[in-house]
Amino acid sequence: MGKVFKPKGVVKRKNMIDEAVRDLSPGIGETAKEILESWKGEESEKRLVGLLGEEEARRILKKVKFENN
Repeated sequence: MGKVFKPKGVVKRKNMIDEAVRDLSPGIGETAKEILESWKGEESEKRLVGLLGEEEARRILKKVKFENN
């Protein structure tokens, strides 16, 4: 199951995602944004790593706070 956010949290999460993918090229950024907005845990993380590479995916996940640290 996904996480449930209150309306205020949804706006904050969307802003964090927008900020995290801002530096990516338009096509890649939109795809990464879609993955992050429909987060499904490990499956989504693998898709993001496949799209961006390990290092860039970790950087974005850290910004969006999806990391399990």
